[in-house]
Amino acid sequence: MKNECSFVRDVLPLYFENMVSEDTATFVEEHLKTCSECAAELEAMKAGKQIDEAAAPQDKNDANALVAIKKKIQKKKWVAISITAVCLLAIVTFIHYFPIYRIIKVGGTSYFSGSEIAKLAYIGSVTDRAEAQSILRQADAAFHDCKHTSAENEELYGVLSRYATATDRWNDVSFVNHSLELWSAHLDDTEGYIWVYYSYEAINSEGQVVSGSKNIPSLWTVEKDTTGEWVVTGIKEHP
Repeated sequence: MKNECSFVRDVLPLYFENMVSEDTATFVEEHLKTCSECAAELEAMKAGKQIDEAAAPQDKNDANALVAIKKKIQKKKWVAISITAVCLLAIVTFIHYFPIYRIIKVGGTSYFSGSEIAKLAYIGSVTDRAEAQSILRQADAAFHDCKHTSAENEELYGVLSRYATATDRWNDVSFVNHSLELWSAHLDDTEGYIWVYYSYEAINSEGQVVSGSKNIPSLWTVEKDTTGEWVVTGIKEHP
């Protein structure tokens, strides 16, 4: 009987899964009728399967719940990232069109009036800034010029001649490096004003800087001449 039980218990898992021959199944069934221990082991297998089957839907539900939670977290994460990106874009856009930091920079001096400094609060419309480019080109030409006298520069550039390097003042200047940035432009039909920010260095034949200015904010008054071209009629900057 003991050997028979040993054999039945070995094949019982296969019998339980219907993986034995018909003869073996018959033998096992006859043995189970007379052996309570082997029968109890079979019942334990059946009970274990029921538990597994009952737990499977719960496990699936738990897994689905975890997936749902993960999706919610990811969604909240992307919403937070999107909100942050929109806020940053809004800040960058605001600073671009309303550069308050420039007001702070210029406001550090008492040379400009409050109304003049306030003109820096808005960079100007696209149209005004586009029209102001012709004024900047005139200024670029004056900054680069180191080949004419003061009188010649005044005839060539008018008020902007102050930025040209005159040969009767500096007779050994070979070239000039400069940067010129448009800060704001506000133009009406025939007149207006622009704020610019510039630096320049006049270099002699030996590569030495003989003259220059750095990081200068300047307010230019502009008008249209008889030909309809914008010209600078007044310059205000710290001495």
